[in-house]
Amino acid sequence: MKYTTKEALKEINRRAGVILKTRERRITNVLATTAGITLVALFAVIGEFSGAELPGIQSEYGSFILSADTGGYVLTAVLGVVLGVCMTLVVKRIKNK
Repeated sequence: MKYTTKEALKEINRRAGVILKTRERRITNVLATTAGITLVALFAVIGEFSGAELPGIQSEYGSFILSADTGGYVLTAVLGVVLGVCMTLVVKRIKNK
């Protein structure tokens, strides 16, 4: 089949659109899956550390302002931030490819 110049450009743009949609869909699926796994891991960590210590017992590390139960929440928050930074770097790397 012979194409005119306009038809050829139109076909090229159509195929480029299909390729971009496929790529965006793949990135969206990876990010959604990663977000789901992260959410489950976050709930698991919170569940693990929420009842880890006896109430009323303070730690020996000078954290007398915070109760003994907050250690798990602080650890969860730190892990969440680190995981968020890692995911941001992965997304930027995928976008730059």
